[in-house]
Amino acid sequence: MFVNLMLERVSERSGHRAAIYDLKPAEDGFYSAAADGFIVHWHRDDVDFGRVVAKVNGGKFFCLETLEDGGLVAGAVDGGVHWLYPENEERNKHVAAHTKGVYSVLRVGAEVFTAGGDGVLIRWNAKTGRTVESLPLSGNSLRSLALHPDGTSIAVGASDGRVYLVNREDMSLVGSHAANEPSVFCVAFLPGFPRVVSGGRDAHLRFFDVAFSKNTPAPISAHLSTINKMAFDPTGRYLATASRDKTIKLWDAKSWKLLKVCEVVRDRGHVNSVNTLLWLDENTLLTAGDDRRVLEWKLGSRGIK
Repeated sequence: MFVNLMLERVSERSGHRAAIYDLKPAEDGFYSAAADGFIVHWHRDDVDFGRVVAKVNGGKFFCLETLEDGGLVAGAVDGGVHWLYPENEERNKHVAAHTKGVYSVLRVGAEVFTAGGDGVLIRWNAKTGRTVESLPLSGNSLRSLALHPDGTSIAVGASDGRVYLVNREDMSLVGSHAANEPSVFCVAFLPGFPRVVSGGRDAHLRFFDVAFSKNTPAPISAHLSTINKMAFDPTGRYLATASRDKTIKLWDAKSWKLLKVCEVVRDRGHVNSVNTLLWLDENTLLTAGDDRRVLEWKLGSRGIK
């Protein structure tokens, strides 16, 4: 007998009026950020309960991050960075930081980093919402950010097909590596190990160590179209990928064997591009995309003779 891994859809949440681009955990559920300019808080145990906690007229949110003081930071299509406080809206402010869209935002302790379509990485003070310094990295968009396991550096995926490694302390460029052509859409570090996994327009998973070692796994033809987002589960055993080809895939993070494909007909998956995903816990995966729905999946297994 062997064990067959299952990823079963258990619920659906809807209400956004445009594509959903990011999901982030909340204390009792999660947030969704969408191109309709809404940020919605969803209760974990009530699929029908979604509360709008922030709205920007004419806004189109690409990314979202939570703050230690209960606030939110959202990046918009116009290059603006919105600092939002659902419980104290007087603190809300909009900063015209980037000259093009903001595609990724990452909080590390008391700092926030934003990646812009102008090719610039900006570091912010998370408490004051003020810029500290900026680093022009590319003549193309910066699409994704990931923190090194030891917290010393940040990997930046760019639309020039490269992944840049930036020192978090002094914002200096450590190095760069050719990755997904023509554009890198997502990056992640293998949990507990200084190896970067990247995905992008070429629909491949690519790997390299931060020391730019050549002794890494061969690229994997993972999807039929752009890989928009990836995330390791909390145990580090699995990697989930979301794609423009409308599928979600689950990979063994040690052998890189494909374990599960979730698609629309067989699994009641997404009918359009899957833009983002989030592990709520080691058994719960959330996905969302252009069909304006958040789907919840449960991870399990069954024995087969």
